[in-house]
Amino acid sequence: MARPPLPLGEHGSISLASRRGVWVARCRFRGLDGVTRHIQKSGKTKTAARLALQDELRAQRGERTEMLRPESRFRGAADIWMVKIRARRADSTADTYDHCLRKQVLPQLGELRLYECDVAQLDAFFTRLERARRPVELPDGTTGARPMYAASTRRQIRAIVSGVLQQAVLHQAIPTNPVRELERIESPKGHRTAPPRGLTPEERHRLHAFVDTDKSAIRADLPDLIRFALGSGLRIGEICAVRWMDLDLDGMPIVSEHDMRLVPVVAVRQNVYPVKGKGLAVHSGKSAMALRIVPLPQLVVNCLRARYCPEFDLTWPVFASAGRDGTPTYRWPSKVRRNVRAVREHVGLAWMTPHTWRRTYATILDDEIALTDRAKADLTGQAKFLKDTYVSRGELHPDAAVFLDAALR
Repeated sequence: MARPPLPLGEHGSISLASRRGVWVARCRFRGLDGVTRHIQKSGKTKTAARLALQDELRAQRGERTEMLRPESRFRGAADIWMVKIRARRADSTADTYDHCLRKQVLPQLGELRLYECDVAQLDAFFTRLERARRPVELPDGTTGARPMYAASTRRQIRAIVSGVLQQAVLHQAIPTNPVRELERIESPKGHRTAPPRGLTPEERHRLHAFVDTDKSAIRADLPDLIRFALGSGLRIGEICAVRWMDLDLDGMPIVSEHDMRLVPVVAVRQNVYPVKGKGLAVHSGKSAMALRIVPLPQLVVNCLRARYCPEFDLTWPVFASAGRDGTPTYRWPSKVRRNVRAVREHVGLAWMTPHTWRRTYATILDDEIALTDRAKADLTGQAKFLKDTYVSRGELHPDAAVFLDAALR
């Protein structure tokens, strides 16, 4: 009577033999295509050869070759999770998670066995984060203490820990994810979120007066960059990524009920950000709202016309930095922030960052009743508006250039 075939995805008995000092493990395996094959793997020891063959059989069946077990360490699950994150998320997001893992999570949880990561252990970990304090100098000159980790930071850490332990659940190393049983993370009692702060008209004039005459600010190309930021509301990474080909200074024809006019615009097509191990990366934005067309006030158009030269390559960045070979290349956003820190003390704006210019732009738009929330959301490239669920988006709003030109002059 003929031998019955192996079931699909199953293997026969494993035989082990030593050949010239190397152990070889082999068996018959019937693949999912119905074909029975002989598979063998070798190793320095009998156990190593058997484990190598078992890993190969799991790979043939489409299973994981690296299995987490209850005695595996949290660090091993974090490595598996990070591989998935780097394959699925943007490089900037993966870098943020990797930094948080290395600095906050792994130093305290990395060596724990997965079966030790229970609710009590994780609750103690997040309690330590909540109670951690850092010394700060208060306005009156004394030294005080403030929380080291804000509630938003602890929520991010919680999401990372949850993602890591979910890998252990998928590998059946632990029955459930203990992070789900933790208490909700809230801000400490008496905590007040600082309201967003933009530049007032007096502060804007003071800033322009300083950067227009300061040699260091002029060498850093801050006068035109600040005016462009205030007049467009772009993020600092988007400003550094704007190319001459993204500008239409002659204007797009906009037809209204009564007339037609030309509106100068900038097309926000990409962003730049640093990636560990790769340098400065260029991407097209994380959401559809990041890609947009923004009208430019005449004040900004005049600055751009003055710095443009017909010999420029249209692919060059508008606010460029010199590359190694001398050709213009993208400027690092961190260098812009460093230049801003060098001048803000001189104008009494120690709190100002490049994102302050974006808040100022949004504040000017918000003061204009003629612009709806939908228009403001389109111009700033934001997606977190309640009306987004119901109202169409992505239009050009030329009246914003008029409002901004009047406010920034």
